[in-house]
Amino acid sequence: MNLTFTEARIQLDGGVWLCLKVKEPALARKFVLCMKNVLYSLDIKEHRKKRSLNANAYMWELLDRLAESLGCTKEELYLEKVKSYGVCKDFTLAPEDVSTFRTAWEMLGTAWPTEQLDYSTDGERIVVRAYYGSSQYNTKQMSRLIDAVVDDCNAMGIETLPPEKLDMMKEEWRGQHPAKQA
Repeated sequence: MNLTFTEARIQLDGGVWLCLKVKEPALARKFVLCMKNVLYSLDIKEHRKKRSLNANAYMWELLDRLAESLGCTKEELYLEKVKSYGVCKDFTLAPEDVSTFRTAWEMLGTAWPTEQLDYSTDGERIVVRAYYGSSQYNTKQMSRLIDAVVDDCNAMGIETLPPEKLDMMKEEWRGQHPAKQA
């Protein structure tokens, strides 16, 4: 369920209530009427207007076409591109922590893979490389990833948007991710 709101207040009435002035009253009403006697959780974040075709969506569209042409999945191609062109960080961990860390990191999404690289210089710890998903990329990082996918598409004869349209999408990425400007 996705509700948006512009105002909120606290009400003290037999407990502490968070009251929201929602933009979708019918949906909120339906939720309240259908609630079960269970514990719910709520994540609140600043609303961002969705674009019809943003850089990330376009990249996935191209990956889908490329995967069809190559006989693999778009997820396999994406992971390959993230590992070749994406952003990563190496962690040096105790052997007993490696499995838990890798599982937790990879639960962040499809494009958050990890790989065990080597042992530390003392031979006691393990170096794990963890890759960030493209939703965390700044404009330059996302542009590098998209350009790699576009290059592969062009090499396979798959039609892509003209360069000026691609540049516009990359700039929109900056607008959607203002804290991640390059």
